[in-house]
Amino acid sequence: MKGILKGLGTTLSTFARKPVTLEYPDVHHPLPVRQRSFPVLTWDFDQNEPCCTGCNICVRNCPVDCMTAIMHDNPKHAEGTSDRRKIVEKFWIDYGRCMRCNICVEVCPFEAIVMDNNWSGHEHSVYDRLDLHMDIDELMKASREGRLNLPFQPEDTIEALVAELSGAEAPELPFKVSLPEARQRQLERIARGEAAAIQLREPEKPKAAAVAAATPGGEEVEVLSESKIRARRMRAERQAKEFTDKGEAVPAEILAAVELYTNMKPGEAASGGGAPAAAAAAAPRGEFPPGIGTGPKGDPNSPEKVRARRMRAERKAKEAQAAGEPIPEDVVQTLYELGSELSPGGGVWATLGGATAVAAAPAEAAAAPEFPPGIGIGPKGDPNSPEKVRARRMRAERQAKEALAKGEPIPEEVLATIKELGGKLPEGAGQ
Repeated sequence: MKGILKGLGTTLSTFARKPVTLEYPDVHHPLPVRQRSFPVLTWDFDQNEPCCTGCNICVRNCPVDCMTAIMHDNPKHAEGTSDRRKIVEKFWIDYGRCMRCNICVEVCPFEAIVMDNNWSGHEHSVYDRLDLHMDIDELMKASREGRLNLPFQPEDTIEALVAELSGAEAPELPFKVSLPEARQRQLERIARGEAAAIQLREPEKPKAAAVAAATPGGEEVEVLSESKIRARRMRAERQAKEFTDKGEAVPAEILAAVELYTNMKPGEAASGGGAPAAAAAAAPRGEFPPGIGTGPKGDPNSPEKVRARRMRAERKAKEAQAAGEPIPEDVVQTLYELGSELSPGGGVWATLGGATAVAAAPAEAAAAPEFPPGIGIGPKGDPNSPEKVRARRMRAERQAKEALAKGEPIPEEVLATIKELGGKLPEGAGQ
């Protein structure tokens, strides 16, 4: 009986106590500033763009490889509203793999990533782990909505505490362009009719691509910047030196190019500045012939990949010349098609310019189509795209060579594929 009364006394004593249970998720327990949940990206409200430049430092330092970032040129830099020449284009974090170690925050030099120390960084319950793959829009949502009230960075906090104890001047507030105060300033600018981003400097003037030269024919020549003029002059001087070192006479077109780029001023047409007309005719019309190097990034016809193929062919040509051997036909073909200055006979520029003093490359090198009619005309990713058709043709040609090397007949389906896609049968295959 005595024990029952004690138990009832304990129960009755709790009636007047304040409850400690919170009705989650309607009520949240306050989180400490040092709380780590998941990393998110910060938004620069002064320049109205992500703070991240896509430098991949966090990606390289991530111990579980849960991050991926892609960088591209920042268009706002030319507009004068950003100091970042490069900016992040795409960013992914797999929250299912993230161990919330905070290393990405510590190594980031731009205060572009921080651990979300709010409940928005915790509540990521999903039914499918694929839903934990966060893209750049989801990663910047908390910052753009002003939910990162006090982002925590251990190093900055330690420096602030040391300065406070020593009586020194407090360090600059971190993440200042991403705080709600910066967001409020942006909203006030927009309300006054101003732009969302602060104008830091005058917009850059677009570079002229080509102008009509002061010649009777009115032909178009390229307008070059100072750096490009210097690069082309040095290339022409290097070519002239190669002939001089071999004890040979320097060709007239190289001497004309040296004189042209020595006298040319930035922003002037190639035929201006007092250079001789022969030098203007010898100057290249552009980096690549028409239709070459015009594809998007990653495409075989992109400027990067075309430039790489041309440099590889030029290196092979120089190696063959140094060894006293003839330049292989496929290398000559590549030099011609991509407008290389090492192309024998002047290359495709001599053909396009109508020059008769030098022998042009074979006509079939520029006119022969790569595939038969109707083949290789599909968009990128389509089975009839040039990339996939070329891959099937090369695979069939390789299988044919392997069969001949083994002394076996070439399979009928391989022969049919080579003929259908306009490939070349290996020697000894017959018809």
